[in-house]
Amino acid sequence: MHFWVIFLTTAFCMNSISLFSQPADRPVNAPLSYDYESVPGDPLGVKMYTLENGMKLYLSVNKKEPRIYTNIAVRAGSKHDPADATGLAHYLEHMMFKGTDKIGALNWEQEKVLLGGISRLYEEHKNTEDPAERAEVYDKIDRMSNKAANLVAANEYDKMVAALGAKGTNAYTWVEQTVYVNDIPSNELKRWMELESERFSQLVLRLFHTELEAVYEEFNINQDRDFRKVFKAVSETLFPTHPYGTQTTIGTGEHLKNPSHVKIHQYFDTYYQPNNMALVLAGDFDPDQAVAWAEEYFGSYQKGRIPEFKVEPQPDLTETVTKEVFGQESENVTIGWRFDGASSADHMLLQLISGMLYNRQAGVLDINLNQAQKVLSSNAWNWLYEDYSAFGLGGQPREGQSLEEVKKLLMEQIEHLKNGEFEDWLIDAVVRDIKLSETRASESNNARVSAMTDAFVLGLPWERYVKRFEEMRSYRKEDIMNFAKEHLNDNCVVVYKRSGEDPNVAKVEKPAITPVSLNREDKSAFATSFLSQESESLTPSFVDYDAVIQRSTLKDDIQFDYIRNEANEIFELYYILEMGKKHDKMLPLAVDYLKFLGTDKYSPQELQQEFYKLGLSFDVSSSDDRVYVSLTGLPESFRRGVVLFEHILANAEGNEEALENMVNDRLQRRQNAKKNKRAILNQALSNYARFGKQSSYLDRLSEEELKALKPNDLTDIIHNLTNYEHRVFYYGQAPMGEVQEFLEKEHRIPKKLLPIPKPAEYSHLDMDSTRVLFVDFPMVQAEVLLISKGEDQFNLDHYLMSEWYNSYFGYGLSSIVFQEIRESRALAYSAYTYFSSPADKNKPHYLQAYVGTQADKLSQAIPALRQIIDEMPVSADQIETARASILKKLQTERMTGSSVYWNYWANARKGYDRDLNKDLYTAMQNADLNGLLEFQKSQVRNRNYTILVLGSKENVSMDYLSSLGPVTELTLEEIFGY
Repeated sequence: MHFWVIFLTTAFCMNSISLFSQPADRPVNAPLSYDYESVPGDPLGVKMYTLENGMKLYLSVNKKEPRIYTNIAVRAGSKHDPADATGLAHYLEHMMFKGTDKIGALNWEQEKVLLGGISRLYEEHKNTEDPAERAEVYDKIDRMSNKAANLVAANEYDKMVAALGAKGTNAYTWVEQTVYVNDIPSNELKRWMELESERFSQLVLRLFHTELEAVYEEFNINQDRDFRKVFKAVSETLFPTHPYGTQTTIGTGEHLKNPSHVKIHQYFDTYYQPNNMALVLAGDFDPDQAVAWAEEYFGSYQKGRIPEFKVEPQPDLTETVTKEVFGQESENVTIGWRFDGASSADHMLLQLISGMLYNRQAGVLDINLNQAQKVLSSNAWNWLYEDYSAFGLGGQPREGQSLEEVKKLLMEQIEHLKNGEFEDWLIDAVVRDIKLSETRASESNNARVSAMTDAFVLGLPWERYVKRFEEMRSYRKEDIMNFAKEHLNDNCVVVYKRSGEDPNVAKVEKPAITPVSLNREDKSAFATSFLSQESESLTPSFVDYDAVIQRSTLKDDIQFDYIRNEANEIFELYYILEMGKKHDKMLPLAVDYLKFLGTDKYSPQELQQEFYKLGLSFDVSSSDDRVYVSLTGLPESFRRGVVLFEHILANAEGNEEALENMVNDRLQRRQNAKKNKRAILNQALSNYARFGKQSSYLDRLSEEELKALKPNDLTDIIHNLTNYEHRVFYYGQAPMGEVQEFLEKEHRIPKKLLPIPKPAEYSHLDMDSTRVLFVDFPMVQAEVLLISKGEDQFNLDHYLMSEWYNSYFGYGLSSIVFQEIRESRALAYSAYTYFSSPADKNKPHYLQAYVGTQADKLSQAIPALRQIIDEMPVSADQIETARASILKKLQTERMTGSSVYWNYWANARKGYDRDLNKDLYTAMQNADLNGLLEFQKSQVRNRNYTILVLGSKENVSMDYLSSLGPVTELTLEEIFGY
């Protein structure tokens, strides 16, 4: 993660040679070049340009694939919200997808009169105190909003951007920025600028009250997220008189209930000015052409006066402030210190210190707490804002351990830092590790854009980004010690997140809303013109696995696969066994145990430190069906790394205390999972719906069996891992023959490899009638998952057609489900439907649908979701747009690097030895509307479902659930198996 990214850890919350066509020719009247700002030695080659109106352009060319990742960044976030209208920046972000007087407008003259009336009614609603009178005003808003909706071409922006072949269309708001995201084909840059220049030219608050419902839902969802409570407690303590601490991005419930169109327009007019915005691009494009089009489409924007934000000094923290927050999730403790903002010297040193404390291998916390099994987990974190920043530690307790004990252990690690009780080589190793991770990330256009966006938002010179490693390497051990002694003392906040009922949960009650009709067929004049423009088709490039993957054998028995890394110097080496938990229930335990073990030559801590010093990461991971032993890092350390991890696999020594601690921690994590909504619904309950009581998920060692384990039960498994049939994969720059020769010498295997044992089999349940599975859990919302089993083996035709179905109907901002459930009926913040194909050829297809809503809306949300799944509203234009979008994506996406290998094996497990994207491209070229309708009729319509409901029994109507089918109320013990 680059050095100024806003980094929130789990304690709180965020390659190859180009084989494609050249960018389009520039216009005849465009200049040959522009006077860019740049920094010598910049590995991303960023060019910066400023239009005359002050709009910034950040441009980074990356010819990996013919796509461009785009951000339109506005330097305005919740910090700039009026104190009496918090949540405004976030809500404005939502409204920027609704169009202008051109985008989405079918009769603007009539619509603007209605929108003006709605605006006045909202002001009246805000200033009315009597509940009955407020309800009467809102009823007028509802009726007038429905009239206005009839004059709108629904979701027109989403349709147009989808027609470009965009993916990842979204936006986000944070304290100092609102950022609008797209990933587009490189030959659509001009049309994208045309569309976005119109989009940002004007704010139209249409379909306002249904979108407000979505924000209400988001607010209520956050009441069940404990990390947000911790974040709020830390922020309001460190920044007591600054909006960082006095305001949240989502806003207060009271402000959300009293929105003001007037204030939203004022905010837009104040901050959405060209001299407060940046176009940030990374990908395959001509920078000169990009600037020429930016001048054409954004150059006419008029510069505005951006009010200066006056930073109020925060009162000093002279002693530790302790706070408690409560919620249903697992307990943790967070410690935070305040520092100066992005322009100070602090943040570079803080990133270095954070890495020295926690890098998942050899940091002070990693070695002293995590590796030593003194806590369940611990970490270090950084936040970086413009005015102030924060640094801190987090930890989770082991069984029987108090949060106060965890806090004491965390603070002791700061004392180690102050006393210089860390290895002298750690600073250089951390800098190298950060550089390695950023080298990997820089292959991604997304990561490049993220770095440039942060630079713009925080007002930081790009030169500092380029020279950040030099700055970090300049710090010596005594600098770290002195900084810690001066700054990391009792001047902090400590937040104990305890399990229990939260007395401060605030739910926003929402007024009744009449669903608005969505006009999918009509187009605005702007959209008609825009969509009629022809775009040059790019030639897709599909992978010939045989040409990319070189194959040989090691010692005549082991398959050796090789791909040359053309992107960077980093290598990856894998030993892969087609064996997992289904073959041996103790295998995942052995894999977890390994990280706590030493050998006859090294302690566990020394092993982690040795790998980290070498710039290497060593890992062993397992799943139901597979084990991966991996080594990645710097090429100069390859040989030493292989020797070291071969030594570990052969010589790992059992440790009774480490085993006892690991078992206790595993049992604690099991209990923590029962407090996690996502684990309950998406793992335990979903698995129960598919398999019932006999499944791999439930087929695990009991507490008694775990406690009866002996060290050699697991070390024997480790020592025998590579005695089983397996294959080896190398991705890097070393010649294949050289790697093969070295592995022939160092890779230890027996004279005869053992065959993979037969796995346990678990039958998928038939779903021949609709039933309901309910789990009672204390929460503000209710979450619903509909699951239906389809054909029992991989079907290529279903796989290909489902891509079209999912794109049109099932997921994304322009999908029918999203439009109907959220934008028309205001029933949920999130909804999707997804037809999934199996990863293995002999497994079934599934149809899955989700809606998260208020408990009192279940009787509306569930039938609405089922109805639109069965009836699938048909918009021929939108269906065609979805098909064309898939083709554009396939024309511009490129499979590169080691992903080629993993894609090959993913397809092989389905029964195919070719790139199935080629099949999809052919299918979409030849597809027609009737094919999609027939797929929906035969594979989707009138299915039986197992309906999973997670919610509070106090709020959920069990009588209503019973009307859907037989209801089985399950306990957490039943679905988790413990």
